[in-house]
Amino acid sequence: MGGRVLCLWLLGAGLAAHGASLSGEWMAEVSSAVGEPQYVRVVLREDGGKISGTWGEAKIEGTVAAESISLKLTAGTGAPGGSLNGKAMGGEVSGDGSLAMPRRAGMGGGDWQKVAWKLSRIPPPPAGGPKTWNFEPKAFYSYYSAKNPPALHVFPGDTVKTWTVDAGGVGPKMERLSRGGDATAGPFYVEGALPGDTLVVKLNQVRTNRATARQGSRINARAVTAAYNASADYTANFDGEWLLDADKRIARLSHPTERLKNLTVPILPMLGCLAVAPPGDEVYRGTDLGNFGGNMDYNQNVEGTTLYFPVFHPGGLFVLGDGHAAMGDGEVTGSALETSMDVEFTVDVVKGYATLAPRAETADYLISFGIAGSVPEAIQNATSQLATWLKHDYRLNDSEVALLLGAVMKYDITELVDPKYNVVAKVPKSALAMLH
Repeated sequence: MGGRVLCLWLLGAGLAAHGASLSGEWMAEVSSAVGEPQYVRVVLREDGGKISGTWGEAKIEGTVAAESISLKLTAGTGAPGGSLNGKAMGGEVSGDGSLAMPRRAGMGGGDWQKVAWKLSRIPPPPAGGPKTWNFEPKAFYSYYSAKNPPALHVFPGDTVKTWTVDAGGVGPKMERLSRGGDATAGPFYVEGALPGDTLVVKLNQVRTNRATARQGSRINARAVTAAYNASADYTANFDGEWLLDADKRIARLSHPTERLKNLTVPILPMLGCLAVAPPGDEVYRGTDLGNFGGNMDYNQNVEGTTLYFPVFHPGGLFVLGDGHAAMGDGEVTGSALETSMDVEFTVDVVKGYATLAPRAETADYLISFGIAGSVPEAIQNATSQLATWLKHDYRLNDSEVALLLGAVMKYDITELVDPKYNVVAKVPKSALAMLH
């Protein structure tokens, strides 16, 4: 990020003005006349009135004396990155200055922007180690936005036990608790998660919590030819209610037709909607999906799956919902076996490295989500991100990645019927285990 990172928000109890050290990890917030505030992780070391450390990828050098603080930023190229001055008063540090806004990412120099800055100390985890929270949701949001207030603050390593309504807003006791539209529980604010990081969410438990589910009974027009769609003679008021047998882990129709009276499907509880808050001031409906996640509708987002999300706002602001007792690939009827869920998940943060879009990991596969306006674009996004993942984590070159993917990669079509398409590219861990 270097000099183009905007801003500092230094809120802290007991700073230099009160004799306490500035050493530690901070969140910097910078405000300017251009765009929304920017956030970055700052690490400071104070020694005898001198300050050193990092501001994102930039280096910091400065001084602190009484109430006055002066900081100089140097970009990774060695070019000047910024000059900031402020005061520490009453446990708060704030000020103004200027930061270099590079003409190209990763380059020093460029235009300089006047900024106001503050820093707030990132709270350390409480004593006693990770905590388990029993969270009763009070509100469900049918849109994704950083404006939705956090429902719970947790720390990396913490576990949350909670529950969700179904896509129509109906809860475990068959009461309507929201207006529907794929409403989600949360947001969950993960302390220390900042833009440029990756939020990690492991689904420890995903279980149905009621005895019924409901599914649509018409194939979405995106999944069939225009001729088929025009000629289809669907039964009016077809009954798509399912009975869920959690003990036997099967579902059967509540009121089957003669031909479907023996039909059962295995219950594989999954979550259709998993997301962080989208970038900036963007707002999306609960049915939408994008680089923030959202209504991805992948039928392997089940118990035991770990998901990875790019962080766009402090805390990540994670939400979840849209439970399905089972779902075929693509959700071709526009709904699956829609039902409410009991969920347990554990969070973590990968600092200083952000995925480009959501990823997942199961016991058997590394999984890349490709979300786009068409299936070909979705395939390209999924494949490119998977290749980038292998290059970064497994240190493979482009030729090695190409050979590996050409031999073992698989695709799943996960979403055909919402505003964007979602295609998964995945590689088996059994192949990766043979790499050196």
